[in-house]
Amino acid sequence: MRVTALIDTVQVSGPGRQLAALASSLSEFGVELVVVTFHRTGRDRSPYLDYLEQAGVSYVVVPENGPLDRRLPARLRRVLTEWAPDIVQTHGYKPTALAWLLRRSGASQPWVAFFHGATSENIKVRLYHWLTNRLLGAADRVVVMSRAHLAHFSRLGGKACVVHNAVLELPPEPSRAETEPMAQGVRPRFGVVGRLSPEKGVDVFLYACDALARRGVSFSAVVAGDGPERARLERLRDTLALGGRVDFIGATSAIVSLYASLDLLVIPSRSEGLPNVLLEALRADVPVVATSVGAIPDVLNSPRAGLVVPPGSAAALADGIARALPLRSDPAARNARRQVVDRFSLQRRVAEHLRIYGELLGGDGGAAGIAVTGVGGRSWNAAR
Repeated sequence: MRVTALIDTVQVSGPGRQLAALASSLSEFGVELVVVTFHRTGRDRSPYLDYLEQAGVSYVVVPENGPLDRRLPARLRRVLTEWAPDIVQTHGYKPTALAWLLRRSGASQPWVAFFHGATSENIKVRLYHWLTNRLLGAADRVVVMSRAHLAHFSRLGGKACVVHNAVLELPPEPSRAETEPMAQGVRPRFGVVGRLSPEKGVDVFLYACDALARRGVSFSAVVAGDGPERARLERLRDTLALGGRVDFIGATSAIVSLYASLDLLVIPSRSEGLPNVLLEALRADVPVVATSVGAIPDVLNSPRAGLVVPPGSAAALADGIARALPLRSDPAARNARRQVVDRFSLQRRVAEHLRIYGELLGGDGGAAGIAVTGVGGRSWNAAR
C-alpha cells in the first residue's frame, strides 16, 4: 500500500514529528508512506527535511513561486501521478486546499484530512482556518485530535473520527554546554514549553506566576520556546516584576534535560489539539497542570496524572499549580502517568491508521507490493 502525506512546515513541528514516526512504523506493515512538502523560492531549506532524512522517511519537495503560485496544483498532480498512491492524506490548510482543488479536477484517490487544531495569531491565519473548515467536508475521512473537535465537525457524521497523537521517543541530548543551564533555579521549578503565540496562553501563565508570588510562594519558572508573542510576553514579565523568577530561554533541543529540571509542566492554552509536550512530559515522568481544551481532558482523565483547570483564568491556574506540585514524587501519581503513556502508544496509533486505510480501500489493503524507491529526498523539477 502506498500513502502520500502532504504537509507544509518550515520547522520540526509536532504534527511533523508525529508523521515521521508514523511513516517509520507503518513500513513494518507493508505501507510505504511518502511525505510531500513544499519549498518557497528564495527561502532556506526547511530543517524538517533533515529530520525526515535522519528518521529514514522518504519525501518529495515541491517548489512554489510565491503564495499565489497558480502552477502549484499542477506540479502536485504530476507528483501524485508519478508516485500513484493508494491514499492521500493532508496536514494543514495549504495541503487541504490543494487536495480539494485536485479532487474538484478529477483526482480519485481516497483522501484523509487531518485537523490538528486552530491558531489565532493574526487575521490571515484565522482566515486560513475558516477556509479549511469549509473544505474538509470534501475529504473521505477527517481525523481530529479530540472529542471536542469531533463535536465541532458533527456535521460530517461518520466521516470524522478521533485518532490521538502518540507518545514519541524523546530526542537525543545536545552538547553539555546547552544542557547545563537547565538545572538552575529555585525549587519548585515549573515551566511552559511551546510556541509563543496567543492561543498558547503564556500571558495567563505569567499572571498566575504573579499570583503565586503575591502569596509568598518561593519558586522559579521557565518559558521554553519562541514565536511572535515573545517580546510582548517578556515586557509583561518585567511589568509584573517577575524578572528574577521567570526566565525565557527560547527554543531548545535539550528536551530531556529541560523536563528533568522541572517539577511540573504547565499548559495554559486557550485552544489545542493534542499537544505533544503533554505526552512528552508524562513520558519523562513530569506531572502536568493544563487547561480543559482540545484532547487534554481525554489524556488527563486521572487526577493523579495531572490536573485540568478552566482556560483563561490566572487564579485557577495558580491554584492548579500549587495543588499539582506534590504529584512529582507521589508513587500513585507516577503509576498514573505510566498508564497514560501506555494508553497513547505509537502502536495504537498505527493500528488506527491501518483500520482507516483498510476501510477506504474496501478492506483489501490496496495496491500492496508497490514500493517507494530509496530513502531520502528528491526535488521536483519546477520547469516540468
